[in-house]
Amino acid sequence: ESFLTTLRPSGGALVQAGRVGELGKGERVYAVRFVGDTGYVVTFRQIDPLYTIDLSQPERPRVLGELKIPGYSAYLHPIGEDLLLGVGQDADEQGRAQGTQLSIFDVSDLRKPTRLHTRHLGQGWSEAEHDHHAFLFWPRTGLMMIPFEQNAVGFRVGRSRGIDPVGRVEHDRTTPIRRSLVVRDGVLTVSDDGVKASSLATLAERGFVSFR
Repeated sequence: ESFLTTLRPSGGALVQAGRVGELGKGERVYAVRFVGDTGYVVTFRQIDPLYTIDLSQPERPRVLGELKIPGYSAYLHPIGEDLLLGVGQDADEQGRAQGTQLSIFDVSDLRKPTRLHTRHLGQGWSEAEHDHHAFLFWPRTGLMMIPFEQNAVGFRVGRSRGIDPVGRVEHDRTTPIRRSLVVRDGVLTVSDDGVKASSLATLAERGFVSFR
């Protein structure tokens, strides 16, 4: 069982203000995100409950809603009003990972969160699942990118467009891409091998600088 605890400063220390428990009994926490007065918690063992938690009264935090789906999200990122994007793993009924998946959640009704879109990327893991620095979201164009299987894969994401593939960037087949960032009208991807510049619109290659 996991708890969400709110804290307040008092006398030079942090003291408990409130607490809500019974989150994922028999499971462990995989992802947490706070947006304004709302907290989102993902727990997992076999099924992924996404909990929505009202924090507007810190002394009395309360669970508002819960969504149970197969698999889990290990990283959550807001991608627009009332939308969350999750990066994680699909799973079978026994809780065995079945490959990387992306999910878009509608949290406009905190009492009834829903999953709008999913996209399966195949067997493998993304560094974004355990390091948020590996995740890129560019709100102006709706582009998100994550490392996956040596490459960086890009999608346009949103309520109506779903999870639409833009393309992928590859450096060396044996060198995984670790980071992506936007500079002006381009995307720079970084690996141990070097830095590649690609088009922000299409991810078409523009140039490469080797570290070697």
